[in-house]
Amino acid sequence: MWGDGVAKYGKSSSGRDRTDTEVFTPDWLVKDMCNMLEQESADAFESHKTFLEPTCGDGNFIAEVLRRKFERCVMRQDFTVALKSVYGMDIQADNIAECIRRVTVLCENYFRPTKEELQIINDHYIMCDSLKIMRMMADENLQSSRTEGKVRVVQGTTHLHRV
Repeated sequence: MWGDGVAKYGKSSSGRDRTDTEVFTPDWLVKDMCNMLEQESADAFESHKTFLEPTCGDGNFIAEVLRRKFERCVMRQDFTVALKSVYGMDIQADNIAECIRRVTVLCENYFRPTKEELQIINDHYIMCDSLKIMRMMADENLQSSRTEGKVRVVQGTTHLHRV
């Protein structure tokens, strides 16, 4: 466990039986990881850069990534581009609901989300088994790389690289 990371298991406060342990990354570690990414690539948080958080939980990484992207936005349309470039998945519906709530509140701190942007938020954070999705993507990528070689999925990171 990472020091003050929060592990949840057993029965949740909502009464949900948890058969899997959930570890929520503490804010200080999220910030450190994002700082490292920014040191590696100064433009990592530009509005058009795509991020995928395959186990987003309640949205700690998503909120930090969007915050950093929003801070770089100059024009109103930049916020929409940034919002469209971040995706999250989680296997638990309540985590996705909290992630969507957090993203919506974060947006409201920077701009008033339009109906279209609220739809983007709802479409970009989904409940699913990300391991199955990543396996499907890897299989498709393997088949695609034999013919075109256009997309490379880098597992173990929170963003996709386009080649």
